[in-house]
Amino acid sequence: MLTLAATASDATFFSLGQGFWDIVLSVCLLASVAMLVVAMFSHPGKISLSPQREAALATGHSDRTTMFESTLLRPLMLVMLSLAHRLALPGLKRWIRGKLVASGNPEFYTPEEQIAVALLTGSALAGVMEVLYLIAAGQFSVVILFFAMGAGMILTILQLYSRASSRVRTIGKRVPYALDLIALAMGAGATFTEAVQTVVKEGGSDPFNAELRAVLAEINLGTTRRRSLENLAERVPLEMLRSIIASIVQAEELGTPLADALHSQATLMRMHRSVRAEHAAAVASVRILLPSLLILMGVVLALFGPMIVNTVENGLFTQ
Repeated sequence: MLTLAATASDATFFSLGQGFWDIVLSVCLLASVAMLVVAMFSHPGKISLSPQREAALATGHSDRTTMFESTLLRPLMLVMLSLAHRLALPGLKRWIRGKLVASGNPEFYTPEEQIAVALLTGSALAGVMEVLYLIAAGQFSVVILFFAMGAGMILTILQLYSRASSRVRTIGKRVPYALDLIALAMGAGATFTEAVQTVVKEGGSDPFNAELRAVLAEINLGTTRRRSLENLAERVPLEMLRSIIASIVQAEELGTPLADALHSQATLMRMHRSVRAEHAAAVASVRILLPSLLILMGVVLALFGPMIVNTVENGLFTQ
């Protein structure tokens, strides 16, 4: 009787616990849907071309060919874009805009378009995962649906972040050599604009050369050199580039020769790169110690393992 009573109490407790978690999951799901609806309809938004794309079309460049221009996907992407415009997430959109600019944004995506791509990726991944779970378990799961949706969106945003970080690192490697070339050209009698034009002409399709071409275009359109360089610092989130531009601005204000300032900054950047390389080498030697010890222990166990097992089973001295 006591056993039956204990079993009944355990079953009652389990059913109460399961009911509690069902209530918690239902409340969380209701709150998520409510926040999504509020975020979608609290900001109406307006679908329009980005200024960069309008400028490219106005200057005679061909339009882009993305999924937003695809005949099959265009109706679906317009729905996703409408949802992205209605999402009241100014902080996220500002962060995505910065990453788009840092990545070069060859397709002239707006933050809303990037969010629309993330929504499409999340929806596709959620559909695939839900179908697989339905085939395997024979039932529908709301948790897997929301988890796959969030995972797809996060992976799309992380891809953008990775692309922007890779481009910024490439620019960071290119900056010291470009500064040396600009300083040499200015030392030979060229102006700053002529020196930058020379570097751009000789550099090819390097990401930093693309940013320098944007600086030259702004200067040719009437923007001051100081403002053009500040815009470069805003486009490329690189601390050493900000310090270089600050030193250039200070050299202009104090009347210091710009070639000398650029040459000293390039030398300082190379020294910093050498220090970072030495630090990375020192850290790598410490980090590789643990895998080396594990490999050594594996070799020792492989060699002396049979002897140790035999000693444990039969004793040290067999009769």
